[in-house]
Amino acid sequence: MAGRPRFLCGVVEGFYGRPWSMEQRKLLFQWLKRWGLNCYMYAPKDELKHRLLWREPYTEHEAACMQSLIEAAQEQGVEFVFAISAGQDMVFSSAGDRLLLQQKLRQVAAMGCHSFALLFDDIDPCMCQADRDVFPSLAQAQASVANEVYRELDQPSIFLFCPTEYCSSLCSPSPSQSCYLLTLGQELLPGISVIWTGPKVVSQELSATLLEEVEGVLQRRPIIWDNLYANDYDCRRVFLGPYTGRAPGLMPRLRGLLLNPNCELQANFIPIHTLGSWFRSELGSCAHSDHAGKETAAALGDSQGPQEGSYSPQEALELALHDWVAEINRQALEPAVSMQVPEGLPPCSFLPGGRTPGQPSISLKGGTRLQPSTAGGQEVMPDAQPHDSVPSVADQDGPEPCSVAPGEGRKKVTSEPEKGSESRTPTGGRQSPTGDGDQLTTGSRESCEPSSALPSTAGSAQSTGTSVATETLHSPGPPMCCSNGANTSQNLPLPTSDARTGGGSSPQPPSSTQTEVSRADMPPKPPGPGACTSPGPPAPLTDEVGASPGPTAPLTPEETGSSPMALLTLEEAGSGPTVLLTPKEARTSPTAPLTPEEARFSPMASLTLGEVQMLVELFYLPYHHGPLAQHLLEHFRWLRANSLSVGVPATAPDDCEGMQWRGRAQSFQLLCAQTCRLHSHFVSSASRALLYDLHPYLWDIRNMLLAASAFVLWLDGHLLCDPDPKGTWGSCFGWCQSITAPILLGGDAEPWARRGGLFGELQALLPVGNSCDLFCHPPPLFPSSQLYLLHPLLPPDKGELYRMCQESLNCDPKVAEILAAYPDLLGDRLLGSFLSLSPEYTFVLEDEGGPCGYAAGALCAEGFLQQRDSSWLPAMRHKYPRDLGAGAPALGQDALEEALLFFHTEPPAVPLPVLRRFPSLVQLGTAPRVLDVGASRSLAICLLSALRANGSRGVFCQVSAADQQQLSFYSKLGFVALPVAWGISPGARLLGRLL
Repeated sequence: MAGRPRFLCGVVEGFYGRPWSMEQRKLLFQWLKRWGLNCYMYAPKDELKHRLLWREPYTEHEAACMQSLIEAAQEQGVEFVFAISAGQDMVFSSAGDRLLLQQKLRQVAAMGCHSFALLFDDIDPCMCQADRDVFPSLAQAQASVANEVYRELDQPSIFLFCPTEYCSSLCSPSPSQSCYLLTLGQELLPGISVIWTGPKVVSQELSATLLEEVEGVLQRRPIIWDNLYANDYDCRRVFLGPYTGRAPGLMPRLRGLLLNPNCELQANFIPIHTLGSWFRSELGSCAHSDHAGKETAAALGDSQGPQEGSYSPQEALELALHDWVAEINRQALEPAVSMQVPEGLPPCSFLPGGRTPGQPSISLKGGTRLQPSTAGGQEVMPDAQPHDSVPSVADQDGPEPCSVAPGEGRKKVTSEPEKGSESRTPTGGRQSPTGDGDQLTTGSRESCEPSSALPSTAGSAQSTGTSVATETLHSPGPPMCCSNGANTSQNLPLPTSDARTGGGSSPQPPSSTQTEVSRADMPPKPPGPGACTSPGPPAPLTDEVGASPGPTAPLTPEETGSSPMALLTLEEAGSGPTVLLTPKEARTSPTAPLTPEEARFSPMASLTLGEVQMLVELFYLPYHHGPLAQHLLEHFRWLRANSLSVGVPATAPDDCEGMQWRGRAQSFQLLCAQTCRLHSHFVSSASRALLYDLHPYLWDIRNMLLAASAFVLWLDGHLLCDPDPKGTWGSCFGWCQSITAPILLGGDAEPWARRGGLFGELQALLPVGNSCDLFCHPPPLFPSSQLYLLHPLLPPDKGELYRMCQESLNCDPKVAEILAAYPDLLGDRLLGSFLSLSPEYTFVLEDEGGPCGYAAGALCAEGFLQQRDSSWLPAMRHKYPRDLGAGAPALGQDALEEALLFFHTEPPAVPLPVLRRFPSLVQLGTAPRVLDVGASRSLAICLLSALRANGSRGVFCQVSAADQQQLSFYSKLGFVALPVAWGISPGARLLGRLL
């Protein structure tokens, strides 16, 4: 080949988990062409015939699919590299294995593929005895196989080799002294390029110095397999930030760079878009040097965006944000299209798609049951559109976008897309993550069984107050203390007794969805070769409370004053608290999101630039949080560290510290409300392909912020300031931190050690944060907009909760007549003792219809039960005569009799060992309409956190042994059955959980 071979830059589908579908890959090829990239490597780890069954040739149908894919890449000018991973069980000295490998690659070559890769990553470095008898080292065995295959394929111009030691951290003792790499450098034929990932599997930076060292050892320029965006090692993380962390001028040291992206294709718009900007910048910087090769001029002529000067991740992100907003809203306006197999092409099986105290039980309307510990999730047959459809091949082809002038890449992000931005909108059909007809039954990265299939047609709702962010987000420092004699009363958006009529202050109602996509918590697994993360404006993942991130784009002084993320001053916090609207009030708000039906025909439903930017900042990069995520963490860390200033009794005589804490808490509430509203609007506005790719992650964050926001509201006035630090707030967090990995990680840790990303760090800041993995419920399968509000108990809540209990009972007119005369009977039975004796540990869940759930607890169960038996139960016996429920059997009669039996029967004593080991009592209840298990989980998190914060080391509850739904829910919260009997009902089971 005359001159230097062209630089390969594009994407490698090299992650673990369910591979992309054919149609998703064809959409990817369009993206690659549009953004000036030129290469795609087919290397899905869990495609059977790529790795596990590599010896098996493709069937006729499978070969037709592969050939179609190769031709689609070639039509877009994308180099298709077919990779095979044979190292797991290959006998290098076996002539039979060598022949099978060569036959497999020749079969693909006959389909029109001209570029290949042989991968030996993530395998056992020990050879079998047969190989040890022939080869002195693993490197010589692998080099022998690679050289033979390379010659058999007539020495193709692109032949890549991935070594077993593919990054510096895997080399012993270092790359320059690794016998394995030195041998490969000497033994591999010169035409074979070697894959490298950088200092680590997921490298934070790539430097010319390191690449120079690797080039010297391998005796050739490496090709980078970049895992900056790989998320297959943590099912709670996805990365949407800009490509960054690579020093300028790397191209002369490299043969190419391939990005191993997120498992979810739709999440890769900005990563691949900004990679294209980086590539064009690198080409431009060496356009007048001998290193660029003959393809530079042509590559520059076909690309769009800035072409001169050094690469700026910030400018690349701004350009990508504009294009992604336009693409999201364009896809949302398209009707759903069912998957159609191209005419004449049979279905394939090897190219899968993407993600595919004793309490009674009361009968409810419709045959369901309300139980004190029932926590969301009724089994309902969905009437929603199937989620496994993807567009036809023809639907993927859209008009080519207009090119962008170089100057446009440097425009600032504004609150709305500019006129004419649609002309730069990348074209791509919608993709379903659940795949198409040509699916292989490989293991999915999301193998959790969904708790239920729960569709909902309820529209989203959003509260008034601050509008959804549509500008670049930035947060100034903490408020100054004690200015202008601000009101010293509680200035958080805490609800008051008249909050429901708009006359008092209350927290912003977070929005919610209630749909379920099955997702599993996989064990951390390195994503294969890959490297890189971002230094730059975003804030690194640090544990300092005062760490301050750089904003995605700086605000002007005028914009800062109106920024929704700006921290409130003390005057604002004292004189203008945020009013909490109920979900029903928020529904009628002019700023509330539309229902899905309304959104389908209304341009007002489109996601704004600010909302998409918020989404990116929540899920930024593996080593760096975006500004919004960092602000949330900073506020929560500060509020946690200074929470004693608003405890009981107050520690600040002049209440100065309390005022500062409440101002900071109000800012945190606003950020939580904005993020929850983003979730609601996203569900009602995004296309189905994007929704299914990103909803599980956003749902997780919404649930955690819903709980954290309510917990912060609870802290003010409920936290016990015990002078003895044993077991209360201070030691609680010290105990949590001692076993929470992200707090103690060193700077060289791989990102999979930071489990959960923003979700994990927020949960680690809660008193029960040490048990992250116990709060593991699969997200909703059918995303829909639903608004929930979670807050501590308010004075008006008791009556509404009692009405919820009574109205949910499906009963005979005779029983209804009794309940009309005694309207508090069922409410007193279910939660009256908690509201009377322990109201400070009660949280209420609301939706548009009012309260729909509660979580109640007692810090000292022994004292609570003694007081209940000595004073509360006698009052109930006087209030409700024993013969009140006498009569013939009737609908609802059993619930009535059970309640009276509870009031008039001497309750059994709880075994003393239980009270010593599990000193607190808890109870959860939700109405049947609460189908989102995430809302119930948030209720549980709030209650357990409140009890743990005030020193509890364990909780217990009672459920019916026949209620499998309750048992399953509690088991996922870490509760286990206790080997004791307690309660009036013979079928009751006592469950306990340590805190």
